Amino acid sequence: MQIIDADVLIIGGGIAGLRAAIEVTRKGKNALIVSKSSVGKANNTYLAGGLFTVSHGNFNRDAHLEKTLSSGGHLNRRSLVDKFVNEAPPMVAELQELGLKGKFILTGFATRGASFIGGPRISSVLVAACRKEGVRFLEGVMVTDLLVKDGACLGAFGFHNRTGDLFGFRAGAVLLATGGAGAIYSEHDNAPGMTGDGYVLGLRASLELIDMEFVQFYPLVYAGTGKARMIIPAALGDLGEIKNRLGEDLKEKYALHDKPIAIVSRDRFAQALYSEIRLGNDVDGALFLDLRKTDDAMIPGSAGLKARLKKMISYDRTPVRIAPVSHHTMGGLVIDVEGHTGIENLFAAGEVVGGIHGANRMGGNALSEALVFGAVAGGSAVEGLVSYKTPPDIKTMVNGHAERSFHARFDRNANASAGPHLMKQIGKLVWKKTGILRNGTSLKEALATIEDILKEAGEQRVSNPWELSKIIECTHAAISAYAITVSALERTESRGSHYRDDYPFEDESWKKNIHVKMSEGLPGISRVVASVE
Repeated sequence: MQIIDADVLIIGGGIAGLRAAIEVTRKGKNALIVSKSSVGKANNTYLAGGLFTVSHGNFNRDAHLEKTLSSGGHLNRRSLVDKFVNEAPPMVAELQELGLKGKFILTGFATRGASFIGGPRISSVLVAACRKEGVRFLEGVMVTDLLVKDGACLGAFGFHNRTGDLFGFRAGAVLLATGGAGAIYSEHDNAPGMTGDGYVLGLRASLELIDMEFVQFYPLVYAGTGKARMIIPAALGDLGEIKNRLGEDLKEKYALHDKPIAIVSRDRFAQALYSEIRLGNDVDGALFLDLRKTDDAMIPGSAGLKARLKKMISYDRTPVRIAPVSHHTMGGLVIDVEGHTGIENLFAAGEVVGGIHGANRMGGNALSEALVFGAVAGGSAVEGLVSYKTPPDIKTMVNGHAERSFHARFDRNANASAGPHLMKQIGKLVWKKTGILRNGTSLKEALATIEDILKEAGEQRVSNPWELSKIIECTHAAISAYAITVSALERTESRGSHYRDDYPFEDESWKKNIHVKMSEGLPGISRVVASVE
C-alpha cells in the first residue's frame, strides 16, 4: 500500500480536472490528477466536437443566459448559470492564449481538427499547460472510495487496474471531475469509461444527485460500417432528406421544421428516429440522411474538409445511415457557485455535476461550463485547504476500504469475469426501458432488472485487477442507471430530454427538481423541490 500526499487530489483527467489542476498550481499548491485511463485521453473531452458556447459580439451575456435557461426548461439553478455565463468569456480567451487554435462563430468559439472533432486539440493544450505548471499525473488507477470522516473528505482509496498496486491518497481537498454516465447505454458516443463513477462515489458518501432523469440523446450519428459513433456535422441534417425504409420523409412526418434540426429540434428529432426504430421502419437499426441531391457548394467547410468527409461517409454517392445515441447526462452532484459539495473539503466540476443544464443542455455549453467550474472548484479547493496531518486512523480507514473493495473480491480460481456480459445487459436494458421514449411500465421493469444485475455483480469474484475494475464499472453503471430510472419514474410529465409516452405533455406543476440519495444500497427519491430561477 502506497500513501500519497497532495494538497488537492483531482479525480478525472478531462477538461474540468485539467483546468482545476492549473488553478491549484497557480495558487501555489500542488495538484495530483488521478485517472483510470490516460490523462487527457479516453474521456469525453477528447471526443468532443470542439464548440465552446460563450458570449461575444452580438451574442451577448443575456442571450447566452436565456438560451441556456430555455434549453433547460427553466429547471436550471440560476446562480450556477449566472456564474457560468459571466466567467466563460475570459476562460475561453485564456485557452486561446495557451495555444488553442480556432475561430469565433455566431454563438461561441470552435476548434476543429482533421477528424472533425476538436477534443484532441483541447486536451493537448491543457495537458501541456499542466506539465508546465508541475501537475503530477497518476494514470490507470480506479478510485473506489472516498475517505470521509466527521463530515470531511480526507482523501481516497484506489488500485491500479493492471498491476493491482494499492493507493491511499491523503489530501487537503478532493475534487471530483469524473464525467457523466452516457456510456451506460448500449448506443452512445461517449468514451467507454463514462459509467457514473463520480455519481456513485458521491452517493456512497451520503451526497445527493439532482436531475438524473435528464439524459441527452443526439440524433445525427453515423451508423455505417467502420465509423461507428461519429457525429455528423449538424448543418447536414438541414440540407439532406431524412427517410425511413418506406421512403417516408421524416421531417414532414414529425413536423421537424425548426433549424438547425440537430440542435434546435434535437429532442424531437431523436424521439422521431427512435419511434421509427420501434415501428420497424429502419434498416439494421438505422435510418438514412440522403445528401446526393444537395449542391456541394452548400456543404459547409473547406474543400479539404469536404473531401475528407466524402471519404469517411461517402455522402455524395450513397445515403448516409444515421441513428440516435446517448450523448450527455445533465444530472449529477449538487454544488454551490464555488464548486463545494455538501461535504467539507470535497468539490466537483464538469459533467459529474447537475443543476447547471436543467432539463436539457444547450449545444456547446458542456465544454465551456466544465472549463469554468473546473477553474472555480480548483480555486475554491485551495482557499479551503486545512492542515492534513495524518489523523490517527487514516491508515486504518484506507486498509478497511482495501479489504472491502479489493482483497475480498478476489478468488484465484474464479472464472472469467461476467463484467462485460453484465455491462451489455445494462446497456440494452436502459436503452430500451429508460432511453429516448419511456413510460411507467418500462421504468418499473428496468428497476427490477437493475436490482438483479447489481446483486449478480456484487457476488462476482475475479482473478485479476483488470477484471475487478470492469466489475466495479458495471456496478457504477447499474447504480447510475437506477438513479436515472427512479427519477424518470417520479417525473410524470415530458420536459426537455425526458419524454414519457404515458405523460406526453409538459406540466407546469412539475417545474421542480428531483433529488436522489442512497438508501439501503440503492438511490431513492430524497426530495422534490420547486425550481427557483
